[in-house]
Amino acid sequence: MLAGNYLVSVKVGGAMAGDTYVGCESSRGLLPTVTTTAGQTVDYAFVVNVRGMEGQPNHNGGPAGYAGLDIFYSGANPQVTGIGYALAGATTKPIMVYMASDSTACDQTGNVFGGWGQMLPEFFAPPVGIANYANSGASSNFGYWTDIKAKWSAGDWVIIQFGHNDKGVADATVQANLEKMVTDAQAAKVTALLVSPPSRVQFQGNMEGSQASLHAISAQNAAKAKGVDFIDLTALSTAWYNTLGSQAAALKFHANGSDATHTNLDGAAKLASMVAQAIKDQKIALAPYLR
Repeated sequence: MLAGNYLVSVKVGGAMAGDTYVGCESSRGLLPTVTTTAGQTVDYAFVVNVRGMEGQPNHNGGPAGYAGLDIFYSGANPQVTGIGYALAGATTKPIMVYMASDSTACDQTGNVFGGWGQMLPEFFAPPVGIANYANSGASSNFGYWTDIKAKWSAGDWVIIQFGHNDKGVADATVQANLEKMVTDAQAAKVTALLVSPPSRVQFQGNMEGSQASLHAISAQNAAKAKGVDFIDLTALSTAWYNTLGSQAAALKFHANGSDATHTNLDGAAKLASMVAQAIKDQKIALAPYLR
């Protein structure tokens, strides 16, 4: 199969009662677990972005994956009775949402780590698809920006989230980098959405500590300067962690139960749900495409 964007349909359910989770490519979420009764089937559709290297754009030493489109089913008793797919063409082009970010959002491999961008497809129905170009170690001086610009077209979107790897960089410099990316998007008639980084788990007692080093203010100010929408994922994730009440409880949603920065797949799905809910609550123009 060729790389590109695939239009996929799946009929979940069958003769037996089941619970079915649908994923694709490198541990990318497509559909949260669906419970069906015996004889029940439910139809779902997706847009799946397929690239030559699964996962991050550059993850030396990571698994190579499988060539072409990969769909996976799991659960205690997964039930799937039909699947269809077609490579999108000029007349069936989906609306693509490109992700420009770092390891907190990237398509992680191995099921221990999870980036919220790799779980975001669970929340969108066609004609919207997610093309995740987030990469570990990336900063607001994003090295894969040219890759995104080579792929997007008018009517597409780009979600931009940086800050974790801009340690010691001035807020004004990060803001300028973000504004440059938004300017490029606007020139191409692509809609940019700025998101501040998810919080690190760094409790002081039963409350999260300061997240000022993540440059949330830079994303907020860049969004205001360029007239685009902004989601404060730093504040949203901090508020969630605070409801958990302790470092130990928060780290249950993080890789290996100890990584303060990187979530596991459950934590990534929670962060993705926060972004999806914010899109709905803020009436951002992607809201009608939420599943």
